[in-house]
Amino acid sequence: MGDEMLELTVIIHTRDSEATLPRLLESVRWAEECIVVDMESRDRTCEIARQYGATLIPTPMAPRIDGIRNAFLERGQHEWVFVLDSDEYLAEDAEENVRGLLAQYGESCDAFFVPRYNMIAGQIIRSCSWYPDHQIRLFRKGCVRWGDTTHKLPELLTAPERLHKLEPPGCLHIHHENYTSIEQFIDRQVKYALNDIYPEDGFSFQQYVAKAYEEFFFRLDEKNDGELSFALATLMAWDRVVRGLIHWERLGRKDSLSRAYSLPIATISRYPDYVFPNDLEELRRRVQMLESAPGVKSWARIVKSFRRERRKVKEHLKRILHCFRK
Repeated sequence: MGDEMLELTVIIHTRDSEATLPRLLESVRWAEECIVVDMESRDRTCEIARQYGATLIPTPMAPRIDGIRNAFLERGQHEWVFVLDSDEYLAEDAEENVRGLLAQYGESCDAFFVPRYNMIAGQIIRSCSWYPDHQIRLFRKGCVRWGDTTHKLPELLTAPERLHKLEPPGCLHIHHENYTSIEQFIDRQVKYALNDIYPEDGFSFQQYVAKAYEEFFFRLDEKNDGELSFALATLMAWDRVVRGLIHWERLGRKDSLSRAYSLPIATISRYPDYVFPNDLEELRRRVQMLESAPGVKSWARIVKSFRRERRKVKEHLKRILHCFRK
């Protein structure tokens, strides 16, 4: 450790990561401390970590990686922590960017909202659903806590104003090689769905189907991502239905599934302005996009029929959903 090293602890979580770990470790050589938390790797992951001088901490396999992050956040010796996964890495200018951030905002904030590039099947995905994909990974020790889940943002334990959001372009980014192929994407999504935690009450398969329509619309961006956008939008919609079926089976198969597929339209729970925005021209543009998407023409037709009476849309939807809930 030299004087030029940055007083920062990098924590990396690994599992059979020999293919991607060297690139990540090279990208954080400027950090004074590097900790590799390994979950029973069967390849050369541990050997590579030792070669780079990282502190190796073995831990048993965990079904959800976010659930074990908290156990190791206090292991570092420095005030600031940067958490990365083994399939992520930083660009060559990361050291300069991190030093600048800590020097400028280190006293006024406790965490940074860092944008992330996601690469899927050899392509960086540019749609708004995949980018900038802000992550809380650089933070002051003791100020962040993850829940026992998968791919959810951690909780900032101090105050909202202590989180500094980085605005691209021209700022620090995390580079994430999510999936090398569509086949790997499918395999991972199934594993995530099977290992997730599902609530014991409040089950509604209709809601899962509605979220499937929601995901398809939200992920679809042919202009930025071409044909791959259709593939990913379809898989994310499929993921919602699969999760609904897993949830249904774990609760003893008590509820009816068939009624969910009679819903003529999906409500937009997370993005209330996506289907029915305040601006009429924006609504027309989105209807045109829906009409060009395979499999959702019926949805588009219904939206189009309502667009001239957009003030009454919510009431129409309430009546439709009320009928199907009877």
